[in-house]
Amino acid sequence: MSAAATYYIVGLGNSGDKYTQTRHNIGWRLLDAWRDRHGVSAPHQSAQYSGEVSAGVVHDTAVLVLYPSTYMNHSGSAVRKLVPADQLAQLVVVYDDVDIPFGEIKVSVGGGAAGHNGVRSVTDALGSSNYIRLRIGIAPRHLITRRPVRPTGSALPKYVLQPFSAREERQLPALFAHASDALDTILSDGVTVAMNRYNERTPASGGQK
Repeated sequence: MSAAATYYIVGLGNSGDKYTQTRHNIGWRLLDAWRDRHGVSAPHQSAQYSGEVSAGVVHDTAVLVLYPSTYMNHSGSAVRKLVPADQLAQLVVVYDDVDIPFGEIKVSVGGGAAGHNGVRSVTDALGSSNYIRLRIGIAPRHLITRRPVRPTGSALPKYVLQPFSAREERQLPALFAHASDALDTILSDGVTVAMNRYNERTPASGGQK
């Protein structure tokens, strides 16, 4: 396999036991589930890449998986060490999104950080926003409209650093399976197919919204 075939899969999160079950670390938890699905090796600490790294082959594609140990706001320094400058199109960053309701995902390429400090750090470090994002919704829904409600002000950091509710935890396996399918599709069929297939689907409905 050539280096050009490699995809770089990066989850954004915070190191430390107190952050493991928080909403902000859902990207890491998804990658744990995705690695288990494909038998990708357990990550090991790498000083070279400033994080925990694992490697494998998924859908005939070489993958390097990174969990930065730099804390969220400095994730870019680790990503810059991992991904060659001429291969940004093969970088997939997986992270939580408070503009998407819990239970839904979005696949996209490029765009702004929308207030996510980890994404801002990655973009600043790479000097480009032209990489693939797998965004996992964590926003609460309005009781009447069922639309996502983004926490504001001091409520935002408090919300993202809280653990999921018991009800949400019960729903996470289905969400992880759904998001893992999307990540598999990026690798096997490309990001455009993944966007068309998953951006209007939810694990609960399995169909159009």
